[in-house]
Amino acid sequence: MNTHKFFGGIALAAALALSACGGGGGNEGGTTGGTTGGTTGGAASGAAAGGAAITVNADPTGQLKFAETTLTGAANQALSVTFNNPAALAHNWVLVQPGQDQAVAEAAMAKGGDPTGISGVIAGGKPITSSNETVQVPATPAGTYPYICTVPGHYQAGMKGTMTIQ
Repeated sequence: MNTHKFFGGIALAAALALSACGGGGGNEGGTTGGTTGGTTGGAASGAAAGGAAITVNADPTGQLKFAETTLTGAANQALSVTFNNPAALAHNWVLVQPGQDQAVAEAAMAKGGDPTGISGVIAGGKPITSSNETVQVPATPAGTYPYICTVPGHYQAGMKGTMTIQ
């Protein structure tokens, strides 16, 4: 067997696996974010400080949904999620504890969509318009975690997705 091809194939597989993985969050109320230059697309977009990077987009047609409704990340690793919202209508990206999506959406409604300090929030950003924001998600154990838009009425209209941490 040609060892160069064998080890080259292993290196390629490892690089693809690492570029597609990211972690989730595990600390309640860990809301951070800031406006950045961001990238577009729904796949992992490179390494972030301490973890992988993923990009999520608001639906570009103006519908109340995310363009990517499923994401995958690596367990127990930090993750950087860049949320792109090209619309003039406010949206955000918020990762929540399993089973807490409805409660978080309702609590955020009373705050105009701001998820800061709400119990059940792992990480998320405040609503933004026509820009992007990077949310730092702390390391999270394996599991399935919902992500939602907490702008009033958007979660209820179906703006949600699932991140599987493996």
